[in-house]
Amino acid sequence: MRLVGDVWFVGSHPEWDEAAEADPFVIELEGGRYANVRIEDYWASEYEAWKERVAEDATAERFVLPVAPDRLHKSNVSGGEPYGVRLPDACADGVFVAEAEVSFVAYLNQVFANGGFPAQTGGANEAEIKRSLAAGLLGA
Repeated sequence: MRLVGDVWFVGSHPEWDEAAEADPFVIELEGGRYANVRIEDYWASEYEAWKERVAEDATAERFVLPVAPDRLHKSNVSGGEPYGVRLPDACADGVFVAEAEVSFVAYLNQVFANGGFPAQTGGANEAEIKRSLAAGLLGA
């Protein structure tokens, strides 16, 4: 078994200019990219802000624990709400909230099947590069 903290696939590829637009896989559970911020404090502030919204609007959605920037933020464009996990949830496989709501395992399957880049960009080498990346993703 391997323990993994944060995962950050955002970047560039020399043969795929649109890679950052393909919604690269990101999960931030340790908060490693924020040197001076404890991730627990960030989550607590998000939860407090949500409680304030619920106090004003009883029909507000359940809390979503933010764990990743949205697709636009990943490509360096101001975007929408971060991706996250809906809480509370008594299921073994929680609901992952991104552009659509799916189980977290279903989201991971989609990500891994696409080499870490689940969205389509229409890039010339995209399919070949994704196949190459996916081939080693679930290996031993």
